[in-house]
Amino acid sequence: EACDGGNQSNEDACTNVCKLATCGDGFKQPGEECDAGPNNSNTGACTLACKLPKCGDGFTQIGSGEECDDANLSNADACLTTCKNAKCGDGFTQQGVEECDDANVVNTDVCLNTCKVAKCGDGVTQAGVEECDDANVVNTDACLNLCKAAKCGDGVVQAGIEQCDDGNQVNNDACSNVCKTP
Repeated sequence: EACDGGNQSNEDACTNVCKLATCGDGFKQPGEECDAGPNNSNTGACTLACKLPKCGDGFTQIGSGEECDDANLSNADACLTTCKNAKCGDGFTQQGVEECDDANVVNTDVCLNTCKVAKCGDGVTQAGVEECDDANVVNTDACLNLCKAAKCGDGVVQAGIEQCDDGNQVNNDACSNVCKTP
């Protein structure tokens, strides 16, 4: 007999069966937030340390809505501080996975909806920066490889449209200012 349980309370230092109260005995004593008994786990309604589970405790609680719980304060890894899995569009740039993450649905700004930094050749025309972006390496179509719209005088012959394009404003040379040969 470790103690006298004569007061018939399981919520003090001695249980009714004369055992010293401990975390994991199934009775919530002072200082414990909960006590689920000896068959407890860290992923249930009460942790092994007799604490209520919460986001950030390092244990992914079953049925709680937590997707992960890495117990750190970083939003740049696979698990956010909200205990949700990191994903493109959450507003946090996941290191080594995403180039950017602006959490919006605008695909023409500096960060694409694929969490890649916008650049010439990605197939998306960046507003205010590019005139066009056809994501190909053909320089003789309607969009140059510099993401500028093809036009007479740009120095590149647009196939099926221009006969020549010498990139200058001299009208009496081998190519006129309207990109026709004399």
